Amino acid sequence: MLSPSYFDFFNELKLNNNREWFLANKVRYERDAKEPFMALLEKLVEVLAPNEPNLALVPIKQMLFRINRDTRFSKDKIPYKEHLSASVSRNGTKDKLYPGHYLQISGENAFIAGGAYFFEEKEILKKVRNFIAGHPERFSELINAPDFKKYWGEMRGEKNKRIPPEFAEDFAQQPLIANTQFYWHQEISHETILSADFISNLKNRFTAALPMNEFLVEAIYN
Repeated sequence: MLSPSYFDFFNELKLNNNREWFLANKVRYERDAKEPFMALLEKLVEVLAPNEPNLALVPIKQMLFRINRDTRFSKDKIPYKEHLSASVSRNGTKDKLYPGHYLQISGENAFIAGGAYFFEEKEILKKVRNFIAGHPERFSELINAPDFKKYWGEMRGEKNKRIPPEFAEDFAQQPLIANTQFYWHQEISHETILSADFISNLKNRFTAALPMNEFLVEAIYN
């Protein structure tokens, strides 16, 4: 669904990341990058929706992250991201906490991920830890599920060096309770992106992660 023109645009942007070049190539951006990426998102939602019907209720444009970088608090002042990305979840980009799927495609490869990455409130993290502590066998089954391990390998995330005392016994049973993030990710090659089964490839990976996403949703929102 994406053509070589998509990758050409971002490879050139990487060499010319400034406002003047981008505005001069705005038509290319819309035609060769944004529109094909949006079409890919529509197809992806279509194949995921039978298992995740809430996705069909979200406008595709609400899943798309802006290409403009927020440089207010960054030493790196380049104005544009050198990729397009999307939050494929019930709330799209409006809720960074909601566990869902993440897709990012640059001029070189695709980066896909899922899970819960942003815990801005300590109480939310505590809820997740309490939920894992209350359902240790279910959590263990999910992270060791054959499809999850096949497509994602393992749960990732930064960890606390010191565990709150109330979770000490639970940590002994499930070390991942020390995590301050619960996510998974991988890169996909340029060749795979251009292959005819790219959407099917994404569907298999995101579907394998769905039960763990649902576990985290339950932990956070219930």
